Amino acid sequence: MKNKKLISLFTAAAIYAALLVPGTTAYADSQEVVTIGADLNEAQKNAILQYFGIYGKNIETITINNQDERNHLASYIPIEQFGTRTYSCALVQPTTSGGIQVKTANLSYVTSNMIATTLSTAGVSNCNVIAASPFEVSGTGALTGVIMAYETATDTTLDSTKKDIANQELVTTGTIAQTVGQNTATQIVNDIKIQVISGQVVDQDQVDAIVDEVVNKIEEEKSTETETTASGETEQQTVTVELSDTDRQMLKDLANKIAQQNYDYDQMKATLDRVEQNVSDNASNTSDSSDSSKAGSETAAPSETNSSPDAAQTETAAAESETQTAEDAARTEEF
Repeated sequence: MKNKKLISLFTAAAIYAALLVPGTTAYADSQEVVTIGADLNEAQKNAILQYFGIYGKNIETITINNQDERNHLASYIPIEQFGTRTYSCALVQPTTSGGIQVKTANLSYVTSNMIATTLSTAGVSNCNVIAASPFEVSGTGALTGVIMAYETATDTTLDSTKKDIANQELVTTGTIAQTVGQNTATQIVNDIKIQVISGQVVDQDQVDAIVDEVVNKIEEEKSTETETTASGETEQQTVTVELSDTDRQMLKDLANKIAQQNYDYDQMKATLDRVEQNVSDNASNTSDSSDSSKAGSETAAPSETNSSPDAAQTETAAAESETQTAEDAARTEEF
């Protein structure tokens, strides 16, 4: 097994500082809270703390284990994403402005958009989050911890109904992503939320009409003419992107629950706009697929010496990432 270098404190501090958007201010009565995957060894834990820029600081820590993941997310996320161990971590800092800012590294399933929309729908308006692992894993451990960390940091309990809706949003987005890809699924859900919340729409028929309008528009945009070769000849073939009636009904059920919660659009606008921009950037930079939604520039992710020999049993960790250099293994995404 190839050894990996510990990320330097200087680099980690620079990455952390870059996440803190100018003009954002930490909550007066809050604190930073870090969640740590229970199966990290000491070297891996130190690498994460250095990456977060908090090594040696006295910061409240929540340990997340595999059972925590299953308790919180098993009803909403495919079971194969959990594995048997927990390695991914998250640093959460509530703020008073700037919306929800998210950076991820080495997470193959959980995306920045996923974390941001989960927090936003759960009732969070402003927050900085870094979610990462020393090597590539699905990231369900980090996703499990972000709301727990926010509530701990602010000494508040988010509305249980909104948290349930946030989880339903994860399920709905993940389900339709199987048909249209993660990026397009995120676009559909975000566009629906923008129209419903900004228009303060509560009537069920109007909400359903918004869903149909958004889906029809995106289906039309994503249906393309492609060239195929048959018997040595070039032909034009229409590729149709179409959601099922069941998918549409899932979106309508979600949208109507959102409509009944009286969300404040002004408080959510920064995050909704950022999701919209992120989706647009993803579409420009990568081809959309159901298993790829990464975006952003690549930088060195946290690494450590002697990566876990059990990586193949993590939150669906990629086993081959253990033997890569930190630069090769890094998958980072900024939101």
